[in-house]
Amino acid sequence: MNLHIIRWVFALLLLSATQAYAGGTFVVSGMAGGASPGDGSGYNNSTLVRLDGGYFLLPEFGFNLSVANYNGFKTSGSGTEIDIKITGGALGVVGKWPVHPHVQPYVRLDYMRWNAEATGLNRTLGKDQGGSAGLAVGVQVPIKKIFGAKAEVSGYNNVSGVNIRQIAIGWVLEF
Repeated sequence: MNLHIIRWVFALLLLSATQAYAGGTFVVSGMAGGASPGDGSGYNNSTLVRLDGGYFLLPEFGFNLSVANYNGFKTSGSGTEIDIKITGGALGVVGKWPVHPHVQPYVRLDYMRWNAEATGLNRTLGKDQGGSAGLAVGVQVPIKKIFGAKAEVSGYNNVSGVNIRQIAIGWVLEF
């Protein structure tokens, strides 16, 4: 019985050493898509542009830094149009599952610090800033040795009082 446990521990140590040696990759990606207020707050959808940079210690686990720009959530009602622009930066962790060499699902948990600015009537109506937790689920598809594509759905809760839900597609460089 003890010999069986020792073999399993030895196999796990070899597996983790192999995984640690295979890691150490940098990832840069860009995404574009659409974002919407998830609570029906009376604002139209906004475009989203996001740039990510990350480092994977292991092939399945890494850290991520990103900057995002929401071009403008506009009021959907009649009357004075109010435009809310949001910019932010996030820090998070990413987990990938190597299900298949050509399809790699992933999940990302991050925390975004954001700045929001509301404009209307040709002036700034208000500014807000804060932080919000986010969750993303996506899939990465390698195309060439270091180049690939990805798609994800994600969301942030309580960004200046609104829950943002988004969908985006983009490119990936992994080296």
